[in-house]
Amino acid sequence: METKKYYDEFETIVGDIITHSEFQKLREIDHHGNGLYEHSVAVGYYSYRVARFLGMDYASIARGATLHDFFLESWQGKVKTGKGLDRIKEMHGFSHPKTALENAEKYFDIDERQADMIVKHMFPLTPVPPANLGSWVVTAVDKFVATHELIFKNTQPIKRLKSMMSKA
Repeated sequence: METKKYYDEFETIVGDIITHSEFQKLREIDHHGNGLYEHSVAVGYYSYRVARFLGMDYASIARGATLHDFFLESWQGKVKTGKGLDRIKEMHGFSHPKTALENAEKYFDIDERQADMIVKHMFPLTPVPPANLGSWVVTAVDKFVATHELIFKNTQPIKRLKSMMSKA
């Protein structure tokens, strides 16, 4: 029953995000063999659990982590037109954190720490390191979840999360 308490609390914290019509569009985007929606919610949930365990501001971290990949178009097969450094800047790993931050600020009220979580979660691809411990949690958890997804393509990290997401 303890685990259900965590799922319920997480859902209460991020419920407005995961049910938002724009965020729901992430369901249509493939990401690491899973949907981007599933990936984002998994990173949010695990970041929440780590932050809670460490006695951090887990609600803020859960929200920032859930929004970390809030970009609304598929990047696979996108044509890059730049040359040299401009071409590198166009690459998804370098460009999507800024797009995710713009979308998060457009649709949700986020604070400076959450903005840092979103825009720096791709460190070390983004050259400036995270500025707070919550951002480091999101960065590490994102790497963990992405690795899990790549190894176990088309599997969900938690059955309960999958069930919860399908109801949203």
